[in-house]
Amino acid sequence: MPHPFITGTRRTFLFGASALIGTSAFARTAKGGGQPEKLDVIVVGAGLAGLNAAHILESQGLKVAVVEANDRVGGRLRTGRAEGYSAELGGSEVGPLYGRVRNACAQFEVGLVDQAMKPTPFVLNIEGQMILPKDWANSAANHTIGAEREILPFLIQNKLFFDWVPFEDPAEWLDPKYYEHDMSAAAYMRARGVSEAAIKLADIDLNGPSLHSVSAMSIFRDLARIKVEGFRDPSKPQYGAGANAKSHAIEGGSDMLPKAMAAALKGRVMLNTPVAAIDQTADEVEVRLMGGERLRARFCVMAAPFSAVRYINFTPGLPPAQANAVEGAIYSATTQFHFRVLKPFWEADGLPPSIWSDRYFERAFVMTGRGGEYGSLIVWMNGDGATKLNSMPVDAQRAFIIAELVATRPSIQGALEPLVEYSWEKNPFVGGNKHCFAAGQVKMFAKDMALPHGRIHFAGEHLRRLEPGMESAMETAEIAALEILERA
Repeated sequence: MPHPFITGTRRTFLFGASALIGTSAFARTAKGGGQPEKLDVIVVGAGLAGLNAAHILESQGLKVAVVEANDRVGGRLRTGRAEGYSAELGGSEVGPLYGRVRNACAQFEVGLVDQAMKPTPFVLNIEGQMILPKDWANSAANHTIGAEREILPFLIQNKLFFDWVPFEDPAEWLDPKYYEHDMSAAAYMRARGVSEAAIKLADIDLNGPSLHSVSAMSIFRDLARIKVEGFRDPSKPQYGAGANAKSHAIEGGSDMLPKAMAAALKGRVMLNTPVAAIDQTADEVEVRLMGGERLRARFCVMAAPFSAVRYINFTPGLPPAQANAVEGAIYSATTQFHFRVLKPFWEADGLPPSIWSDRYFERAFVMTGRGGEYGSLIVWMNGDGATKLNSMPVDAQRAFIIAELVATRPSIQGALEPLVEYSWEKNPFVGGNKHCFAAGQVKMFAKDMALPHGRIHFAGEHLRRLEPGMESAMETAEIAALEILERA
């Protein structure tokens, strides 16, 4: 839950634009030689969480520097661009209740627009057969049982888990009385009589490594939250054409918001600056960078994903709950391939444009409204499916995906022009696009993994309590900044 504002804090917590606007000095490395630069706060990570924390702290008069291992700001907001086409490779939707994100867009004069791209209907490709959704229940490729047969494969996970959510209030998900549900999602489904065929199909659509590794509580937390936004019909998709709630996109690309936030900071934003170690005493924190430079501050906000934090040496070491959370963190591997559609291949075979498949590529969305006359095709692979390809060079991956699409649907031959591709798992400073809890991890450390460690405070999507997506990064940054302001 958001950190309560405590009356009597030495500074008034301001969100006004006038308190946040400044100029930012970008640098590739920290200052070297002599005594380390002394700051009030060092923020590690220049995604939404780190940048929001930096702005809140600067607005209260603190001297802040942001260090970022990658060569860009934005974290998991990343927009790929090619030949007039833009592709959202990470966070893309600004939900209707994303109050902090919407406020930041207004604050930094970043526009919000209706989603320009529109999804098209699916044809199912299961066991080599092309099946219209209306024919799925009676298809020979449908090996599910009983009432499962009526559920379309891409709705199985949502439909079943939506009906099983054990709590209505998203804030309750860490109540120990629900720890009995902290088992793998696959085991949870088996315990309720779900067929192995249904589990296999549901696994394709999971935004996580695998139903066999992800805790059912991860799924319940997210479903409880989207119910608040009005999602009540699990027979329709959460996102896109069937969604109940009105979402928006950031004008010009999702990465425009973090770019604007970074540009408005007074302090330095240092790119290509991985952190090697963080040492702290009772009075200060020293951050040692890979290049040998050092920064000193009274506090640190650690806003990097745990997949990157595990490579940072802490002295003194992290307490057990956080150490286990960092070392055991799992992230969903996500790989996308974006193509321009050169001809309407669906007219040649008379089938719906988009494909949902049990083949390696998993999902191929044909989207109208961007990419050209016939739109674009986006192959979107999550979890273990994406991991299987990551041992191959990108060119080989792309060739493999195109070959798979053509083998599935010969009318695609010659219909695709490559535009953009990206693998989150192959980014060494991220390692995946979404944090998930493995079975047993919720009861092991979820309640304690966000607690401050001495003068180090934590923020980021992996610490989300109530809010999903971009909003979770903003919320956790707010909590970390308020914790520091109470001590500063």
